[in-house]
Amino acid sequence: MAKAVWVVRRAAGVTLSRKGAKSRTGGRKLRSTGTKSKGVARSDEQAALVKKLKAHAGDLEKKLEARTRELGEARNHLAEALEQQTATSEVLKVISSSPGELNLVFNIMLAKATELCEASYGTLWLRDGDGYRAAAIHGDLPTLFVEQWRSNTLCRPDPEVTLARSVRARKPIQEADLRATPRYLKGDPLPVTAADIAGIRTLMVVPVLKDNEPIGGIAIYRKEVRPFGEKQIELGQRF
Repeated sequence: MAKAVWVVRRAAGVTLSRKGAKSRTGGRKLRSTGTKSKGVARSDEQAALVKKLKAHAGDLEKKLEARTRELGEARNHLAEALEQQTATSEVLKVISSSPGELNLVFNIMLAKATELCEASYGTLWLRDGDGYRAAAIHGDLPTLFVEQWRSNTLCRPDPEVTLARSVRARKPIQEADLRATPRYLKGDPLPVTAADIAGIRTLMVVPVLKDNEPIGGIAIYRKEVRPFGEKQIELGQRF
């Protein structure tokens, strides 16, 4: 009887022992699962942080590019302003040092206006009665064109020619393509010689005023079809 009880107790002890072992193993598994979950959470946080830092770096790079462009534009504006101021100073210097030499003043003024407006050449026309005479011509123009209009020739253009229209309206007028204008197509001598002999394609005329009265016009030309921009028109008006 005692032996039987001992066998039962021993069997029960083994059973309990095994259950306890299983329980301890289960505990280890739970702890392992919890650690793994924490590691995944940390990885997600790190990935989110890296993503946020990359986005912030991208924003900073865009802002830097924008500031660089703004700085470049500011430098260009400063360079343009300095160039304009230098050109104006040179013209005023010539006027003050040679007040009676109008031809010299006209030539330097025309040269600076042509240069700043990125034109090929130009002509300063002054009114003479019902016509115009070329007071100054600038640029490497063909000899035939220069001789025709510099030899004190009085030019009586059609009222619809760009020069006459600009002076009459007292405002700048440009032609994107001289060969497409009605006056050229009708054979007016001024646009025909300008286009066919001098090779002028785009031109702009700015009226010259004295006491708010038009006394002539500055015409600047390009050998290619390339209209003048607003800044260049403004520069022409200043001269």
